Amino acid sequence: MNKTAFILSLLSICLALGVTLFGLNAIKQPPVSDTWTHEHQRILAGKLKSSGLTLEAIKEYENYLKTASLDKKQFANLSYVIGKMYMEEGKYEKALSQFYRAEISDPDTDLKTEIGPKIINCLERTGKYNAAEFALNKRAAGQEEKKEKVGQVAAIIGDEKIYAEDINASFDEMPEWLKKQVSTKEGKMEYLKKYVADELFFRKGIKLEYDKSPELRKRLAKAEKELIVNKVVEEEIKDKIKVEEDDLKNFFEAHKKKYAQKEAVKVSLIKAGMKEIAEKIAEELKSGKTFEAMAEEVSLDKQTAGNKGEFKSWVRKGEDDLGIGNVDKVSKVLFSAKKGQITSPVEADGYYYLFRVEEKRPEYVPSFEEVKERAGNDYFRQKLKSNYQSLLEQILKSSEVKLFPEVFEGGSAQ
Repeated sequence: MNKTAFILSLLSICLALGVTLFGLNAIKQPPVSDTWTHEHQRILAGKLKSSGLTLEAIKEYENYLKTASLDKKQFANLSYVIGKMYMEEGKYEKALSQFYRAEISDPDTDLKTEIGPKIINCLERTGKYNAAEFALNKRAAGQEEKKEKVGQVAAIIGDEKIYAEDINASFDEMPEWLKKQVSTKEGKMEYLKKYVADELFFRKGIKLEYDKSPELRKRLAKAEKELIVNKVVEEEIKDKIKVEEDDLKNFFEAHKKKYAQKEAVKVSLIKAGMKEIAEKIAEELKSGKTFEAMAEEVSLDKQTAGNKGEFKSWVRKGEDDLGIGNVDKVSKVLFSAKKGQITSPVEADGYYYLFRVEEKRPEYVPSFEEVKERAGNDYFRQKLKSNYQSLLEQILKSSEVKLFPEVFEGGSAQ
C-alpha cells in the first residue's frame, strides 16, 4: 500500500469513529445506572406487593435477586420473602425452591427456625408426605433428644414407638361413662386406632403450620387463661371447703323435698294412629285378646312393641317420662287407674294410646343415709358457688377496678 492510500484509509477510519461518537452524543442517553437502579427495582417490587399484585411483585423481586449485589444474609432473607409470597398464591413448588435457596445460601441464617416449618408445609401440600415426615422428625430430633422408653409397644409411627403405658394413661383420664364404652378388647382396639389417628392429624397440622394460625393461637390463649383461672379458684376455694356431717344433715332437712321420689307407675302401652283404631283395639282386648299379643301385632311404637308393650322405666306423676307430651291428661289417666287396669284411649302428640298399669309406687322421701352422697355433692356445689361469689367481691374490692354496667343498658358511662 502506497503512502497516499494509507493516509486515506486512516482518515476514513477516523471519520467513521467521529460520526459514531457524534451520534451517541447527539442522542445524549445517560448511563443505565442513572435511570434505573437496583434500588428502584426493589422499590417497584415493594409497591406491587403493597398493591396486592403478588405475582408481579415476585417477578420484580426475582429480577432484583439476580442482578443486585447482595451478601448471603440479604440473599437468604429476600429468598424467604419470595417463598412466602409464592405460598400466598398457592404455588408451593416454587415456594419450596425459594426456601431451599435461602437455606443453602446462608446455613446460619436467623430465619432458620422459620424456614424449616415452611419447607415441611410445602412438602406436605405438594404431596411429598414421606419427605415432609422425614423433615418433621429431623427437626424434632434437632430440638430435643427423646429418652427411649421401655415397655410394650402398642403402635409404631415411622420410627416412633407408641407404648401401651401412653394409651393406658390417656384411657385413665377418660370419664367413667366413656371408659365403660371402650373397656372391651374391641373397644380398646378402636381407641388405639383413634389415638394413633389423632397423633397423625396433629402431625399433619404441624406440617401445615396450623399451630401458627392467629385464630388458633387466640383460642389457645383463651383456653390457657381459663385453665389458670380455674386453678386459682380451685386453690382459693375448692380445696378449702370442708363438709361437716352436721352441716350436711341440716342441708338435707332444708331440701328434703328435692330428694323425694314422686309417685310413679310402670306401664305397658299400645300406640294407634286414629281414635277409631284405638277403640277397636280396646274392644278386642275386652273380647279376650291379650295386651301383649296386640302390642306386638298392631302397636306403632316399635320399641315397646318388641317388648310386648312394656315401657321399661318408671313414669313419674307430672313428668313427661314417656316423651309423648300432654302430661296433665296422661298423668290423670295413669294415676287414677288401678294396677292391672287398661285405660281408655288417650290422645297425645297426634296419636292415641292404650295403657295397662303394671306397678304403682307411692311418693317416697328417702332417709338421709340413702341420699347422703347426692346431698353431699349438692351441698358442696352450693358452698362452692357461695365462696366463689365472696372471692369475686373480695378481689374486685382489693384492686383498682371501676365498673360501668350502664354501657350494656344503652346508657353512657359517667
